[in-house]
Amino acid sequence: MIDVTVIGFGSVGSALSLLLLNNKNDMRVNVLEPNPSKEGAILDLLHGMSLYPNKELHVNDSDMFANADFIYFTAGTPNLHGGSRLSTAKQNIQLTKDLFDGQEFHKIPYIIVITNPVDIISYHVMKFSKLPYDHVVGVGTFLDSVRLSYYLSILSDYKADEINAYVLGEHGDTQFAAYSMTKVQGSPISELAFFSPKRLEEAQTLTRNAAFQIRKTQGGTLYGVSKCAETILNSLMSSEVSHYPLSILTNEYYNKLLKLEKSIYISVPVEISNKGIRINNGIQLKDSELKAYQASAKIISEVLLT
Repeated sequence: MIDVTVIGFGSVGSALSLLLLNNKNDMRVNVLEPNPSKEGAILDLLHGMSLYPNKELHVNDSDMFANADFIYFTAGTPNLHGGSRLSTAKQNIQLTKDLFDGQEFHKIPYIIVITNPVDIISYHVMKFSKLPYDHVVGVGTFLDSVRLSYYLSILSDYKADEINAYVLGEHGDTQFAAYSMTKVQGSPISELAFFSPKRLEEAQTLTRNAAFQIRKTQGGTLYGVSKCAETILNSLMSSEVSHYPLSILTNEYYNKLLKLEKSIYISVPVEISNKGIRINNGIQLKDSELKAYQASAKIISEVLLT
């Protein structure tokens, strides 16, 4: 069985835990949640365990945390409605240190970070855990890319699963749509006259504002990001190679491309399978996209330096 620890049982942690219990793989799920106010919610989930024959659910098991194959980091101070994802950086960095600094792992787990600001927190998880950079990834702009595919579909006659959209940069205000990498039914979106510059800009704006729209009536994003997080695990268990933008430590190629003096976590295109996670070097962007990418990287760098 796969051993998975979910840190935090808030909105995202609970939605993700339910997805994992419905996952196709045999799995032991360990929820790390010390807050007594979540005991009822966890008990509610435990009551249904007889209906998940190939699953086990454990609570606050430190040994399972140390022996995990996968760890999801969902805990932390949530973003306020209308506020930047960067506004919670200080509190969530401290939580990251409390959880991972000095923690011994008996395996080399994959840690998938959801906690915001995801690029900043992913960097600090790697720093404090001392795990290899390619075993610590943030969901990053994977969710934003899925959102862009959705908005491009509702502005056209194409289905969302026929659109392979890419959003790169910070998972936040400085993200940008990489239309030079986006394809529709396998063809570059730039070759389709229907997607005029106005439509493309509209889809990008809708994507950038998606979290704000969600928070108007819901505390935050939970379903979309949880599905993205589960998909990363599935891809790491599969022999088939998948392609997503994930937040990962920049290598020499991206440091040069983004004019970075020091490596940061930011969303870049990766190839992912049961052989691991490999950064896709050699991407071709328009000048305007490259400038947006560099501006986004600068914002993240500045936060890491403070």
